[in-house]
Amino acid sequence: MPMSSGPILFCLTRDRDLAAAVDERLVGAVAFFYNDAARLHQAVTLRGPDIVVVDTGAIRPEYGDAGLGPVVDFLRRRSPDARLAVRPTRGVERLVAAEAGLNVELLPADLDACVDAIEAACG
Repeated sequence: MPMSSGPILFCLTRDRDLAAAVDERLVGAVAFFYNDAARLHQAVTLRGPDIVVVDTGAIRPEYGDAGLGPVVDFLRRRSPDARLAVRPTRGVERLVAAEAGLNVELLPADLDACVDAIEAACG
């Protein structure tokens, strides 16, 4: 079976609708979905992605997640060439942009617009 030559996307999300929509829309890209930061960290350690999308809804202290800043910092160190993008929770876009820092693309919070932006990034 031939390997895909498209980009590899890692997506940290607990939003099943986002995962389904991204998986359905991406053509030529290979997408992997993780529901907690620890699994994303393991995957990045094993193979560097081309693009990483972090849905802030998946960052939850009650599950032991340290927050968006440490996740983005880890991704920058482990996959310095990967394109990083964050999907904020609606209404806190400025706070999310500040915590994510420089060189992180802020995606739209709206599901359809977010999927459009991810598709464009993988194109």
